[in-house]
Amino acid sequence: MKRVARGVWWFALGLAACQSPTAGDPAAVSLMGQWSYAATQTSPVVATLTGALTISQQSGPDFQGSLDAIQQDAQGNLTHVSGIVSGQVLDTAAVEFSLFVGLEGRQHLGALVGDSVRGAWVAQTSGEVTSSGSFVAARRSGP
Repeated sequence: MKRVARGVWWFALGLAACQSPTAGDPAAVSLMGQWSYAATQTSPVVATLTGALTISQQSGPDFQGSLDAIQQDAQGNLTHVSGIVSGQVLDTAAVEFSLFVGLEGRQHLGALVGDSVRGAWVAQTSGEVTSSGSFVAARRSGP
């Protein structure tokens, strides 16, 4: 695992560890609706991803949805990216979810504050971190 990627992921895990296990009932947190999503890839190359995250289904703490976004690499090339999202509300202050883009799964761990989520993500292939970065999502509309 690359040192930078490992550091970002451990930082994100630290955010979740700081949350109290009695922080509240995760089933009481609704993520349903439209969210703006922005992510920065810092490793192995710099890229940005901006778009719309839709949470279309939620049952208790478990949720599913989709992402429709544009990725821009360091040279300015734009690529349409879409994928499936599946995750879980950990407590009233933390969420984790996977974004599946093609065969790659990007694991997200974020702190939930009001109508925004901020945290870190990593992508792994065969146990090795292949890319990593940070993300922020802000709710645009509810169910």
